[in-house]
Amino acid sequence: MKKRILSSIILAIGLIPMAYAQIVQENELAVVYYMPATELAVTVDYDKVVVEPGPFYLYAERYLGVKNVATEAITHYEVTNITLTTRTVADTTRVYKVVDETPWISLTPEGLLYGYNIPSCNATTTITNKLDKPTTISPALMPLMEEQMIASTIAKMAEGAAKQIYHIREIRMNLLAGDVEHAPYDGQSMQLVLNELDKREQMLAELFVGARKVEHHSHTIYYKPAENVNNHVIGRISQYAGIVSADDLSGEPIQLTLNSYRQTYAPIPDEEVNKKKKTTPSQLYYNLPGYADIVVSYGDQIQVSTTMPIAQFGIAIPLSKKMLSDKQTTQIYFNTQTGNILSITK
Repeated sequence: MKKRILSSIILAIGLIPMAYAQIVQENELAVVYYMPATELAVTVDYDKVVVEPGPFYLYAERYLGVKNVATEAITHYEVTNITLTTRTVADTTRVYKVVDETPWISLTPEGLLYGYNIPSCNATTTITNKLDKPTTISPALMPLMEEQMIASTIAKMAEGAAKQIYHIREIRMNLLAGDVEHAPYDGQSMQLVLNELDKREQMLAELFVGARKVEHHSHTIYYKPAENVNNHVIGRISQYAGIVSADDLSGEPIQLTLNSYRQTYAPIPDEEVNKKKKTTPSQLYYNLPGYADIVVSYGDQIQVSTTMPIAQFGIAIPLSKKMLSDKQTTQIYFNTQTGNILSITK
């Protein structure tokens, strides 16, 4: 146990900022831990839409009366949803140590306080980055009937496909009017037949107007709050290129507005600090988080408006020595996301 603690100290010595952290002395036996820091995770769900021209697009207006159909492959991106979550990382500017007999302190793998008289935590406190994982929806085109396939020209094939479309529409109209000899005997069967007719007509129509293929994507933008911001651009989404950098003006901005509520406390007089140094060689600190009002907008629309705790806007609070007087029975759980106390049992 002591070897593990000493190795952690050696690793951490070079990471401790002098102005904001407690200093670990050479060969000092101590547990080093970090206060948590909150990162905002703005997740953008969007679709990549590809419209491919149909083989009969030249005849769309002649046979179907449809204008402005796709004549070449067109790709564009559509935002479907924007959400806000958080992940926790170690705040390397706020490092603390506990000297003395310290096996009763347990940490997360990131070095954050997990518990007092609690077994070590092996779970990570950060969320997994959501990578782009496309899911393709690609409807297959309905094959032409034999008489269209053996037609001598493209125009004849297009004419035959158009006749199939009109025939399907006629069947649908007769079914709805009840003007057929062998109509489906119940409502559910009727709906199945109508759905199949709709599907067949759509597949044939795509030969003229083109096929629309959709890929679903998700991208997460991380932002670590440090100060108040107003309409700060954290990323952009281009209609023709998808997710682009915040400084790429071709994209519509994703903006963040943050108003912080930081924890404050009255400083302890110097004589009290000196007195504590003499009587308290080891002290355990936890974090009292601050809060922030957060608004995430895309274009001119607000996507998220919420208030949430932000760990780095908090302050370090010393635990009462009376609370730690009985190391065998007192158990304390800490919130690994914000650093505050979750529960105390004796």
